[in-house]
Amino acid sequence: MVVSARFLLFSMLIGLVGCGGESTESSPTSESSDGPSLAELENVSEAAANEATRRALEEALDRDFPLHGLITRTSLQVRAEASPEAPVIGWLRWGERIRLASEPTTTPGCASGYYSIAPRGYACAGQGIDVGEAPPEVEPVVSPANRDANLPYSYYLVKDRMTPEYHQLPSRDQQRSAIAYGERYLELLDADQERRAARFLAGEMGPSSRRHPVIARFLNRNFFVASTDVQVRSRRRFARTTGGGFVKVANLEERTGAEFHGFDLGDEHSLPMNFLVRDARPRRQVERADGTFRFLRDEEADVLPRLQPVPHYVRRENIGGRFFHRLESDLWDGPRFLQDWFVVTAEAIEPPFELEEGEPWIHVDLSTQTLVIYRGTEPVYVTLVSTDIEGHDTPTGTFTIHKKSVTDTMANLGPDAGDDAYRIQDVPWTQYFEGSFALHTAFWHSRFGLRRSHGCVNLAPADAHRVFQETWPRVPNGWHAVSTDRTGFRASRVHVTE
Repeated sequence: MVVSARFLLFSMLIGLVGCGGESTESSPTSESSDGPSLAELENVSEAAANEATRRALEEALDRDFPLHGLITRTSLQVRAEASPEAPVIGWLRWGERIRLASEPTTTPGCASGYYSIAPRGYACAGQGIDVGEAPPEVEPVVSPANRDANLPYSYYLVKDRMTPEYHQLPSRDQQRSAIAYGERYLELLDADQERRAARFLAGEMGPSSRRHPVIARFLNRNFFVASTDVQVRSRRRFARTTGGGFVKVANLEERTGAEFHGFDLGDEHSLPMNFLVRDARPRRQVERADGTFRFLRDEEADVLPRLQPVPHYVRRENIGGRFFHRLESDLWDGPRFLQDWFVVTAEAIEPPFELEEGEPWIHVDLSTQTLVIYRGTEPVYVTLVSTDIEGHDTPTGTFTIHKKSVTDTMANLGPDAGDDAYRIQDVPWTQYFEGSFALHTAFWHSRFGLRRSHGCVNLAPADAHRVFQETWPRVPNGWHAVSTDRTGFRASRVHVTE
């Protein structure tokens, strides 16, 4: 079968989750006993943190966590206690720098010692942490995610079948060997010799089927990779992936995502806000002889672009049993109208639960495909999202963010992300609020305001970054992801309505 042969192309990461799939979430427990004040400060959202809060954080770190650490392994778990059996409360990633307390706890399974790390939890140094009194000067294998950017890594679409990913920068001979190997496999596959193709990949067809050790794996067309930087060897450019491999840039197409973003609410913008979700040309209202109306396109009026607030908006009207949006401007000789399905309206709601002052929470309205960020009772930001297509329902109700990750590898993301054979590495700004349903960046489409996902809430890069910064908890400096389930980390609520 062709699918089974092609499946052997991919070496996937452990713990993949996708919108509406199954989650393999651990259940962390108690908070650290050494830093309650630091933990309280870490619960402040990134967007709400002021200069005084940041200074207090630095002072607490220097006082309670004087040592410095550099993560040197691909991924490292943070445990609730100094034990390999303790629940996982967070995740670290290579290239990141963390702070540690000075006295490690040595156990039979960790001779180097479990260190208490900021702001809570424990990690075994021997599993991948360089520890020193000053920041380690070792250059990390992979650069850490850029948490200040809308996209923490560079993202590329693989253009060609059997694109090799290398363990190291390949020589020209090594690259030729990889290309020849891939071409031979595709010859077998395209000749409907699936069984021989599978045997070839397994190395069971003589010397020609033994791929060069420099090849880490092959990527198929429409696979997405995340990259930290570009390296050059012999005038050939290679994207270094977040897994430490190398893919030739000529086989890739960079994707930066939609430039669209939502709006801060205040003096200039307020709720309700009306968005265009399709390009629209205003229509003139013309009365027929029988007193009914028809609506003709005004060919002299400019087309109003989608993903923008509706200009000259007056109100929504029922005219002859059909709804239209009325616009008025000195540019026209009378009112103009937009058909109802061109416009969605984001409206403020009363909090559906009790709140602390300034507590951040999210409202997602599936009927309008809008999202509003609140601090307490005040709406502070509004934007368009993409949620569920038919058969892949986004759950409704009130939820809490149970895992928050700078990036997470996901699958089953919707029609724009390819079929389920194609996982997307390091989807940015991922916040799971119910099982494997998450708020996250969708850099592979720009159809915000329209339903496009397999159940998750898709956001444009700038919007996903903003939501990530607003919500509780703040992913601690040096951490890549955190769980909020019984860990002491505060969790923001996500209220989803239909």
